[in-house]
Amino acid sequence: MSDDPFGTAALRSSILDAWASSPTRLAEDAAAESDLVTVGYRDRLLTELAANAADAASAAGIAGHLAVWVDGAELHVANTGAPLTGEGVRSLAALRVSAKVSTEPGDRPIGRFGVGFTATATVADRVEIRSRTGSVVFDRAATLDAARGAGITVGAAADVPVLRVVWPSNREPSPGFDTEVVLHLREDPGPLLETMLAQAPDLVVELTALPRITVGDVEVRAERSTGPDVDDDAARSVLTTVSTIGDLGSTDQPSSRRWLEVVRGGTRWLVDADRDPGPSGDVLRAPTPTDIELSLPCRCITDLALTPDRRHLHPRAEIGDAAAGYVDLVRLVEPARRVRLIPELHLARNPDDARLIEAVRRELRDAAWLPAAAGADLVPPRAVMLVGLTDRLADILGDLFGDLLHPDLSLTQHLPALGRLGVSELGLADLAERLVGIERDPAWWYDLYDALAPLVSTGREVEELGALPIPRSDGRTAIGVRGLFVSDRISTPMRWIPTVHPDARHELLTRLGVADLTVAEAVGDPALRSLVEDVDVEAADDGLAAEVCAVLRADPDASVPSWLSALALPDADGELRPADELLLPGSPLLGVLVDDHPFGVVDAEMVAECGAEPLRRIGVGWGFVTVEDDLPIAPDHDLPDEEDWWETLPDAPEKLSAVRDLDLIDERSWPAALTMMATDERIRPLLADRAGYTAWWLRRHAEVDGLLLGEYRSPSDDVLANIIDPLDHPYADELGGALARLEPDSADDATLLLTRLGDRTRAISAGAAVSVHAAVVAACRRRVVDPDEVEVPELVRTLSGEAADRAVVVDRPWLLQVLADDECVLAGPTVTATDADLLGMLLDLPLASEECSATVSAPGDAVSWAHPDVVRFGVLRGVEVPHAEVRLHDELWVTVRDNGNDPDREVRVEWWVDAAGVTHLERRRRRSRR
Repeated sequence: MSDDPFGTAALRSSILDAWASSPTRLAEDAAAESDLVTVGYRDRLLTELAANAADAASAAGIAGHLAVWVDGAELHVANTGAPLTGEGVRSLAALRVSAKVSTEPGDRPIGRFGVGFTATATVADRVEIRSRTGSVVFDRAATLDAARGAGITVGAAADVPVLRVVWPSNREPSPGFDTEVVLHLREDPGPLLETMLAQAPDLVVELTALPRITVGDVEVRAERSTGPDVDDDAARSVLTTVSTIGDLGSTDQPSSRRWLEVVRGGTRWLVDADRDPGPSGDVLRAPTPTDIELSLPCRCITDLALTPDRRHLHPRAEIGDAAAGYVDLVRLVEPARRVRLIPELHLARNPDDARLIEAVRRELRDAAWLPAAAGADLVPPRAVMLVGLTDRLADILGDLFGDLLHPDLSLTQHLPALGRLGVSELGLADLAERLVGIERDPAWWYDLYDALAPLVSTGREVEELGALPIPRSDGRTAIGVRGLFVSDRISTPMRWIPTVHPDARHELLTRLGVADLTVAEAVGDPALRSLVEDVDVEAADDGLAAEVCAVLRADPDASVPSWLSALALPDADGELRPADELLLPGSPLLGVLVDDHPFGVVDAEMVAECGAEPLRRIGVGWGFVTVEDDLPIAPDHDLPDEEDWWETLPDAPEKLSAVRDLDLIDERSWPAALTMMATDERIRPLLADRAGYTAWWLRRHAEVDGLLLGEYRSPSDDVLANIIDPLDHPYADELGGALARLEPDSADDATLLLTRLGDRTRAISAGAAVSVHAAVVAACRRRVVDPDEVEVPELVRTLSGEAADRAVVVDRPWLLQVLADDECVLAGPTVTATDADLLGMLLDLPLASEECSATVSAPGDAVSWAHPDVVRFGVLRGVEVPHAEVRLHDELWVTVRDNGNDPDREVRVEWWVDAAGVTHLERRRRRSRR
């Protein structure tokens, strides 16, 4: 064999001559290679070498094998197939020139632009190609020396390309291989091998001519066999099994994976043969990966034309052509999986992805591939889905509806995707409408209800079946459950409710509204409400009340609608009156009402016939009665002062539960009335609900011993001791929501607290006064209290614990050192200027900084904020000293000037902040150890 079989000397000479004659040519070649290395082929090393190996195997007509291993700093990539040729060497030494040609339409080479090999320059500055027909080497350092030897001015090695100047080599490929690429690496080969091992399973699938890749000690092999029959002569299916043999280490790569593939023309569509598709996110492969992201749930490998960097489609390529065969693949998978293979346009990653999705969806929309409940596959626009359809329900409806989808596809999660392809939803309401007019015996209807029951789980389904046909006991058919009733517990005839035929009675009807679980729906039926509202109060009792009470006795815990309180009952005088205007004989409520209350007393015979408890549940009074509303939207419940309470709420309450008729309590009877409410289990929680109507009304209107409840505190509330008097009542603590507390709820509450602080007859500690001031200020900050509506007290509580008519609000903490306790008022446990200013406005007091000024008597020694004494002071006092100049004094004296007529005075202090913002501190005295 010749020492230079490929004529590399002539190639070198021509390239060096070109560089020498045109200085910009070298720069252009270096820049072109750099662009391909850093952009075009930055992550495609194994992909490009595998593509070359596949082309070589295809040219040789063999099943190719590619092996990768590391020897020291050398990465070896060897393959079987057609060896290196002279044309191949010339294309490797030139940009965008390929020696590969296509002789058959269906056997087009993968690498067609002569630049894929540039990927080797991403990791190596020396690249050897050893082949049976001869070997060559590219070397950046040798290229640099050759250029300089040719008289070409070159800066550094990076200024010359790696793959332009080629030399012959006498090295041969490893035994068993036809060509071997040896890369002298610039980096650790570990990450490269990990990446290659991860890419190998995909490459043996993409490159049909290369079914075997070995990376180190791990072998990846693809075995292809004929797949299931495809109902189209233009397509065929293939089952590919990818096996990985060897130690995979800590990777999560599966040892085996099977692909189901349909081939039509130049496009291959693949899906995992054993598992559902993973999260959508792949790239178009032609056949190796491009940069065109795809969101389709199946993998697409096509022969569409690409740009020279093999990353994007050629402008003349039509990606929609690749949609062919997708429907064939979908038909091959099981029915339950087909829907998950529908690509969605809104998930498209880019315009190419969108065009391919649109083409696939057109095929899916026009072809028959949806399995039916019975019969052949359906075309989407001519199919309907009953969400949740079961096999049993499909059997029952089979002779009525022939367009139902298979139960395996009739799932909620499939409806959006199928709907966008034209499938119509057969909702439960539509089903009920289709069933109207169907003549079947009651037992058939029972079977239908039993099969429908699993589909009804929420109120929505119940509402949709509102028009479901139901056979009645009288032989007629009701459309919907409205007006129907059935119960094992109620034996009393009910004039307002017809019943369901016994043979058709099913638990589903109970869930739809034919209730026998409770009595609540019986007494809440609209027909009964009509009877209650249409009663003639001038006529005699017709027994309706007795029927209702009999129903209520069947379930002592059943809820009762509020409108039933309008049921007419005879009073002691024999006149009919609404239940909520009557009291039971001996009611304790009679003892606390005003004399001219509007209530009557129920006829004694009616009480004997119906029972006191059912009458109370209807609305007849015994103790206090509550108003209940699960969804209040306005103050329209006829509660006294309800509109005023509603205005105090930030939003409408989620639920209203309130004691009514509080304005009818005799003012002398409030202690007894409060006891009645506190001992009533239904009402006790309302007394603790401070924001609720009941506690709100009692705070502002109920009086005990001449004071409103809101002017008392709970005996257990020690925070307000000596500020607010405790309520003397056996259930005072249970009435906490109706009593005063530290945090004011209104301007009146704030006024009460501040006024009581100024009461000289009360012994109030300084700490309690500070707590009240802080609570009032906080309420104003939260806008719970409007400061402008708070009345200014005559006296204020100072730091000494005494009430005074003159004081200042401390707004600078260091001023406390020069002010007397009996002239200081604090807005909270921590002095802040904003809180002090607000409290000053509330109390109509000046700020300490306005009434008192001081100057530091001596300049002191300037030190940094980082001085130990400064740091120690900040930690001990919890004060953050500004990162600025601080002055230390052996003794810190300030001259204090009051705005009155008092003379200036000298005061020794521990710290001070002067008008310029400079912090002054007394120097720490050193203490000797014992």
